[in-house]
Order: sequence, then structure tokens, then C-alpha cells
Amino acid sequence: MNMMRVLRPAQTILTATVITVVAASGMLSEPASAAERTAIGGAGHAPMRLASASARPVMSSRAYRLQVQRLVNSARRRHHLPPLRVSTCAQRVAGRWSAHLAAGRSLQHQSMRRLLHTCRARYVGETLGRGSISPRTLVGLWMHSTPHRRVLLSRSPRCIGIGATPDGHGAWVVTANLMRL
Repeated sequence: MNMMRVLRPAQTILTATVITVVAASGMLSEPASAAERTAIGGAGHAPMRLASASARPVMSSRAYRLQVQRLVNSARRRHHLPPLRVSTCAQRVAGRWSAHLAAGRSLQHQSMRRLLHTCRARYVGETLGRGSISPRTLVGLWMHSTPHRRVLLSRSPRCIGIGATPDGHGAWVVTANLMRL
């Protein structure tokens, strides 16, 4: 008897968060409420489950990152915002976080306070995504999600770092850190 294995596509999950430092007071503010963060995959969100075979992505991590950056900057231009340049610090922390998330099954934000300190930033916004999707689909999903759109189209950041790491199931785990240094 010939048995076929039916595979479901990997679940696509997105999360977004932002934190701003108000230089004069040193206060931190987070625009999203606790309910919004939970609704988009933040604290208290159940771990996700992926169902797919072990696979390798078609494109390299570098090619994926470059396409995400190009598409984010294209969306910003359409909204009369300046393009984001790559920051070495933002790139390094985004890459490390994507690799960390790809090694596990969770999708959660790293400490925004630590990012502010590590890169000596005044503003940090982060968007995450996980799924077997193209860069165009990922950025499209981000742009159709209010919290992600808010981060990507903010006037505050001037630079970006993108980490894109395939997990063991062939799904991309993407971290985009937008910063103002």
C-alpha cells in the first residue's frame, strides 16, 4: 500500500512592538497596550506549532534580507518617508535574534531596553514574522497589520537591521529592528 504524507503549510505568525526614549525625561513609552501585544503574539501568547517537513529555503538569508529591506523602503517611499539605511548594530542584533528564534519554537520580542542600550539608540521598533513565505508576502502582511504598519511607517527610525534565518522546517524567521541612533 502506497502511503502519502499530507503536509500542512507552516503557520505564518507576526508580532510587532515599539519603544521610544524621550531624551529629555529618560522615560520609556510603549504605544501598544498589553492586550494589543498579547493579540499580536506578545507576552502570554501560547507557543506556536509548525507542521511541515524538514526543508531548505530556495534563496539565501542574505537575498531574503535584501529583498525585505528593499520592500520596506519602497513602502516608506510610497508614504513620503525617507528610506532606512542598514545599521551594523541593528543588523547584528536582528540576525542574532532571528537565529535564536529559529532554534526554538517561540516567537517573542527581545528586550527593547537592551536594544536601546546595546545600539545606543533613542528609538527602537521591532517586527517579527515566521512562515514559509516570500519577502513580498511578509512585507505585505506587515503592511496590512496595524501594529506592524505603525512600526514600519514611523517617522522616528533612520536605520534598519534585518535578520532572516530558516528554521528546521524550512520556514523563515525574520526580525526587523528599526532604530534611531
